[in-house]
Amino acid sequence: MSEDDYWINIKEGHPWGELRTTEEQRLVQDQVVWCVIDLVTRNKNVVLEFILYEDPPRPLLNYQSALELRNIPFVTRVLRPRADEVLRRMKTRGRTRDADIDKRRAQTEHQLRCLASPYIQGDWVIDTSDITLEEAYVGHFQKIVEGVQ
Repeated sequence: MSEDDYWINIKEGHPWGELRTTEEQRLVQDQVVWCVIDLVTRNKNVVLEFILYEDPPRPLLNYQSALELRNIPFVTRVLRPRADEVLRRMKTRGRTRDADIDKRRAQTEHQLRCLASPYIQGDWVIDTSDITLEEAYVGHFQKIVEGVQ
């Protein structure tokens, strides 16, 4: 599941790129946590995808804390491709909002710096610069999702 799906609802009608408020972050994270809990209680394995854009990485820490409080086991993985690869993927997608390459490079580099946070353990990080999403899934997530450890 993607946290972005929840942000789409919260930011509907707002200008693209508008900063997220603390209240909006709390609301989205609460909704995501309850959805994860619902899926887990129905014996589903969940992969939660979201972008870290701050250090300390509060969304990551909040999700981990919520799962720990409920004794829900989890594994953390952080995808960290090189900035040039992120920008190449944006260009391939061809979204109009990605047209300002200088702005997107600055945002991308900021997000990647956030991934260098001391809160993020080195063994969580996967460099996905030179692999496809399918290869990342098979190599790093499939066993987790299928419950095979």
